[in-house]
Amino acid sequence: MKNFKIQLLLFAAIAFAVSSCKKDDPDNTKPTIDSVLEPLENDTLFSGTELHIDGTVSDNEELSQLKIDIHSAGDGHDHGKVSSASFFEVIRIIDLAGRNQIFHEDIDIPQEAAAGKYHVILTAVDASGNQSDFVERDIVIRNSGDLLSPTITVNSPTSAGIYTLGSPIVVSAELADNIGLGDVEVKVYQGSTLVYDEDLELAQPSYSLNLEIPTTGWGAGEYTLEILVKDQVNNLSDADIEFTLN
Repeated sequence: MKNFKIQLLLFAAIAFAVSSCKKDDPDNTKPTIDSVLEPLENDTLFSGTELHIDGTVSDNEELSQLKIDIHSAGDGHDHGKVSSASFFEVIRIIDLAGRNQIFHEDIDIPQEAAAGKYHVILTAVDASGNQSDFVERDIVIRNSGDLLSPTITVNSPTSAGIYTLGSPIVVSAELADNIGLGDVEVKVYQGSTLVYDEDLELAQPSYSLNLEIPTTGWGAGEYTLEILVKDQVNNLSDADIEFTLN
């Protein structure tokens, strides 16, 4: 009987030790964003409306937070500003609880939001600090105050034109917008190699673009002229002209 009691106490001690070890085991399992119902990839939304963010998230033990990060997906060539519009940026933290949760968040898109592509990035965090893999949706915002993109009429060089290597290429184009032009980029590529890059900042409804681009030191072959024009709320137009240098 005495041996049985000793064995029982020993078993209880072992069970307690195992239980304590299990409680001390760290939680290294990251939560999961199981679904994102809204926004859909490449959704088009308008300034002055709402962006709806809906989905589900889960964790093996306990959820803590959902981070929402919204920012412009532009190439950064706006010199930190857009003349009469601002890029839409949001960082929002939502508290979560339990192992499974449906999330729904309405985010106002400002009336003055600049047009363009934006990233919506979602990341979940559990109570142990583990972060989920992020989920990204790209959306397009149109500025409801100005839905018209600039116009570009290229006079020179001509498409499929052949020009003399070593002589300047004359770039002539008429640019216009219903409200006001913004940034202009003029680029020339040989294949995927950028050989010329000119940036202009404008603030008028129309502009006659005239540039002489030197070709000294360039190689013979096919080239692409690219003109990108943004207006005051970041609506974008572009024109590509292919030509040859011999």
